[in-house]
Amino acid sequence: RHRFGCRILCRLVEFYAKRDTTQQLLDELLAEASDLCCHAFGHHVAQCVLEHGSEQQRQRVAAALSSNAMAFATHRHATYLIESALDYCSEEDQVLLLQQLAHPATIASLALHPFGCFVARTLLQHAKVDTESALAHIRAIKGQLEQMKHGQRFLEELGLALPQSDVSDVMSESSESTYQVGQQ
Repeated sequence: RHRFGCRILCRLVEFYAKRDTTQQLLDELLAEASDLCCHAFGHHVAQCVLEHGSEQQRQRVAAALSSNAMAFATHRHATYLIESALDYCSEEDQVLLLQQLAHPATIASLALHPFGCFVARTLLQHAKVDTESALAHIRAIKGQLEQMKHGQRFLEELGLALPQSDVSDVMSESSESTYQVGQQ
């Protein structure tokens, strides 16, 4: 949980994950996996465990995330871990997360959150998610999303809104035409 210490631990996981001493160190760290996932520097270590750790270590991080997936999916640091768990964890661990997060209304709720929108985007790309139904829920809250900067970006990424630069071009063109009409 130190800004430089986390880098050292990440390199250990990347290059020496199979060594007994590294395994023991990770076992000790993962005893507090929930706290590690939410820590500003510790989440980097959890990320490395998901990418390079053993199946058992990945499962421990996934179990922590599954304990309250919605809270982790909207947490500033843990949101990255939910995305990675959906890529690197076993099928069983992914199913545990999907059971909590893959409902269309839940995905729409995540889209409204500044950090949850990243998880929502990842879920929409997952093969086991009912994307059409989720998109219908997102279209239903499009007005709310358009009111938020992260929501606008989310809609743009999904192709449900014009890029912000295009919107400002259209707005300036319409105000110019209104001005010209008023002068005539």
